[in-house]
Amino acid sequence: HKFMMPMLGDDIGEDEQQQQQQQGDTSTSNDDDDISRVYLIRHGDRFDYANPSWLVSARKNGVLVTDPPLSDLGHRQARETADYLALITKKRMDAAPSSTTGGEAVDSSPEGRDGDQWRRQDHNNHGVSKILASPYLRVIQTACPTSAALNLPISIELGLSEAHATPGSVLPSPRDRFAYFPQIDTSYESLLHVEPTPGYKCRKTGQPCEAFAGRYTQRMGEFARRVEETYRGRTIVCFSHAASVALVAAFLKCTMRELKFAPCGVYELRRRGDGPWEMVTGGESNPHVTENAATTYPWGFGEKHFEEKKDGDTVPGDYFGSSEGIGLDYFVDE
Repeated sequence: HKFMMPMLGDDIGEDEQQQQQQQGDTSTSNDDDDISRVYLIRHGDRFDYANPSWLVSARKNGVLVTDPPLSDLGHRQARETADYLALITKKRMDAAPSSTTGGEAVDSSPEGRDGDQWRRQDHNNHGVSKILASPYLRVIQTACPTSAALNLPISIELGLSEAHATPGSVLPSPRDRFAYFPQIDTSYESLLHVEPTPGYKCRKTGQPCEAFAGRYTQRMGEFARRVEETYRGRTIVCFSHAASVALVAAFLKCTMRELKFAPCGVYELRRRGDGPWEMVTGGESNPHVTENAATTYPWGFGEKHFEEKKDGDTVPGDYFGSSEGIGLDYFVDE
């Protein structure tokens, strides 16, 4: 059951120019011409993959082994990605009609923040409304340079959490992270919360966790719906993990079979009004970064990730989904 993913050209500002021509007078825009845009970015190179001995040291020091930081390379990749995002979002904003920000509202003053720090003119945000990030350390670190480049705080979104997520107080809260990452907007409320799947525990932490890949895939579907409702006609940047290629499939209603996510890869998706989502650029590669490591590579789903049990097992195996009818074509069937 093969589904061809819609792919568009990446000419900066093309859709904004077409929108202006169709509308004529931009002061009376039609809701059907509202452009929603999502940039989805995977975190950079992982410290634990680059330095395998970190796991031993982490356990010795009581550190959560599923929450490693970025490597030095990962930090460089994050900075290069921020430069790339700042460039393309500024070009889109400059190409948009002068009386608008390209149909994308800007939310540069989140409640609860000190006004002067984040209240900038819209052009300093390049038309981006929000930066959402998974609560994991490597993702927050990846988002920090973009936060600085776009003058926007980081909103910790639980719905973007890693596979095998362990809900509750296992990870530091946004308030705990704020001590080290003052870019975080602690007033933000997540669109979605993660629930543990009965009978499933994370092999690395022993904590109750969400079953992967079935429950994770369903979460991505629900998260896509909430983003559509909350950020219609706006541009957001989401920082997440390799498995969030499932979120791409959820937006595009396509198979996950051919989707991969490179470290600091950037998927750009857009939607006009209530029309279908379209892919502008893919995140299977990362030509905007100057260096990669073999240890953090482009990742994608396979059939094995939805298997229910291993042969001979009487308890759930490492993966989950087949008995629930959840697989690589879940969003096509949906």
